[in-house]
Amino acid sequence: MAAPYGPLTKLYSFDYAYVMGAGSGAGEALLALAALAVGRVGRELSLTAASTLSTLERTGPRRVTDLAAAEGVTQPSMTAVVTQLQHLGLAERRRDPADGRVVLVTITPAGRRQLTASRRAGASVFTALIEKLPEQDAAALRAAVPALRRLLRLADACPQPR
Repeated sequence: MAAPYGPLTKLYSFDYAYVMGAGSGAGEALLALAALAVGRVGRELSLTAASTLSTLERTGPRRVTDLAAAEGVTQPSMTAVVTQLQHLGLAERRRDPADGRVVLVTITPAGRRQLTASRRAGASVFTALIEKLPEQDAAALRAAVPALRRLLRLADACPQPR
């Protein structure tokens, strides 16, 4: 029996994002825009790998078990992600200087460049769309930037368990 709504990859389609953005809440609109950007930007890394790099950039070196908990995956899955990142030169394993028995994962300069490139690509999706808006709408979005940045700081300060 075929799935009535198609494959899960359709979740990132423009139609799905449009329907989700049609609600009255800002949260729904932001979620729909995030899904749209994810769907339109080509990815070299899985979402988990990209998120892991971002976590390493934000928090510094971490144990694989801590990364697994932070990303909501199993330790064996995180080991595979870290191995992939290591082979790509985006992360590396190092001994903890305080306890030589402990191995920490850290982001490399190439990993930081990868994150920067991914963020620029995602931002370009929004920039291209904003340029198509009437000036009044574009101005409203520019005026909302400080509030959106406060929202990001709040999210960093109050991480939600996965």
